[in-house]
Amino acid sequence: MATTKVGAKPANGADWAQRIRLISGLILMTFATMHFLNHAIGIYSLDAMQQAMKWRLAIWRSPPGTILLYGALLLHAGLALYKTAARRTWRIPPWEALQILLGIAIPYYLFLHIVGTRGLGEVFDIRISYQNVLSLLWPGLALQQSILMLIVWLHGIIGIHFWLRIHSWYRSVFPWLMFAAITVPLLAQWGWIEAARRMVLNGKTERFLTREHIVWANEVISNGTAVMIFLLSLCVAAMAVNVMRTFISNRVTIRYPGDRKLKISPGATLLEVSRANNIPHASVCGGRARCSTCRTRILEGINTLPPPSEREQAVLKRIGADENVRLACQIKPTQPLAVQPLMPGRQSPGTTSTQSDAYHWGVEQPAAIMFIDIRNFTGISENRLSYDVVFMLNRYLDGAADAITSSGGYVDKFIGDGIMAIFGINDGVRLGSRQALEAAAKIQKALDETNEELAGHLESPLKIGIGIHAGQVILGRIGAAGGPGQAPITALGDVVNTASRLEAETKKYGATLVTSRQVVQVAGLKLEGEETTEIVVRGRKKPLNVYVLHDLSVISRAIANEYESA
Repeated sequence: MATTKVGAKPANGADWAQRIRLISGLILMTFATMHFLNHAIGIYSLDAMQQAMKWRLAIWRSPPGTILLYGALLLHAGLALYKTAARRTWRIPPWEALQILLGIAIPYYLFLHIVGTRGLGEVFDIRISYQNVLSLLWPGLALQQSILMLIVWLHGIIGIHFWLRIHSWYRSVFPWLMFAAITVPLLAQWGWIEAARRMVLNGKTERFLTREHIVWANEVISNGTAVMIFLLSLCVAAMAVNVMRTFISNRVTIRYPGDRKLKISPGATLLEVSRANNIPHASVCGGRARCSTCRTRILEGINTLPPPSEREQAVLKRIGADENVRLACQIKPTQPLAVQPLMPGRQSPGTTSTQSDAYHWGVEQPAAIMFIDIRNFTGISENRLSYDVVFMLNRYLDGAADAITSSGGYVDKFIGDGIMAIFGINDGVRLGSRQALEAAAKIQKALDETNEELAGHLESPLKIGIGIHAGQVILGRIGAAGGPGQAPITALGDVVNTASRLEAETKKYGATLVTSRQVVQVAGLKLEGEETTEIVVRGRKKPLNVYVLHDLSVISRAIANEYESA
């Protein structure tokens, strides 16, 4: 099979377009946040709002600020319109559709706001202040202003969320960012309305619009609205042309697992092809090459694809992908391909066939695997009533399972007094490895609590052994012949066998945890004072470098130290 070198660098402008959209969006969100916080000061006083406004305008109405702001606005809107026009399908996640619809609504409401503030100020040399703007908005245009603030903020927050969610640290700061995302617009709305109400009660309204102002503004708004409708019509027409081309252009065959074959027209990305045909295909970042969830193994025809772009190349290198793995959102098939999505996507409504359940065919991806076992449980359970043994075992297993799930893991199965768990199914192996180590520390703490609770019923405290290893595994539903969802997801492969054998090694060392050095490295943790050792694991040709830990509080300290340094 011919392969494409990941190191190649094609001339591809898509990377730059995405970066410009991101940077311009962040500039606009910075402006919006400052604007909203300025509104919020109105809770205190109108004068304070006006003083803060002077500082804000000094930044954004300076020549550099004006160029930066309006340049970002034009670039962001233009690139978003172009991307929308180039779409081949509207079968997209609800959040992505909502962001697009909000983006379409923003220009109209924002144009009205700009004409009524900066437009009038520049053309008629009117000094725009909070006093005359609030006089204009309250109460007749309060709803329009509120809608503008809501759609601008929601559009920006959705974009930021799906930009940051692929980073491992985002989960820890998400509650604080969510608090800010809710609080800022609420305070802004409260602030400007409260200031406007007080201004009316104190008789400080300022009616500054003349008939000439109104005639000019109406004419500009009418012309601007016509231009926006024209551009939106061009966008819709371009989408219609793209759809028509799918019926008249040369067709190529894409073959999916289960011998499902699709005839498609060149031009759409592989991710769009999957979505348009109700084939579940994961994509956390919305097709922007910011994550690896849409990665796909090209079984046949990879030599017909162009080399990866710089952005795709960076993602593939980061996850250590093979040369026949590509991002579905970045490749546009022009020749027949045989493909296998490597991450499961959500099933489309009305689709129930096992063909559309990626786990039914097996999903290959890196993950962290954990095995846990109670030491000498057979000896402990001898001469005890069966009900007592079940109670004691369930008390321990409940605590361990809670530690696993609260850390982001998935309990694969209970094996007698043991547990097999998988980490990183949806979050990636880096975060999965960290979650597995964090879960191990929590499990030790839960076991200590169980031992304290059962101290009067045990001759000696319960002890456990934990083994963790990470790497490529096959995730699938074994025994799911009755249809998707009939069997839980399990993991198969050498990584699973190795993790099980590392758990057995804890008996030899009298340790609580034996984890491969690879897990700690991928997790990005530094276990101070702990050294690795090489062990020979049954079934492996080469020795494995591992950490042998007796006290798992070192993991908790490593995680805490990293958060403090961050």
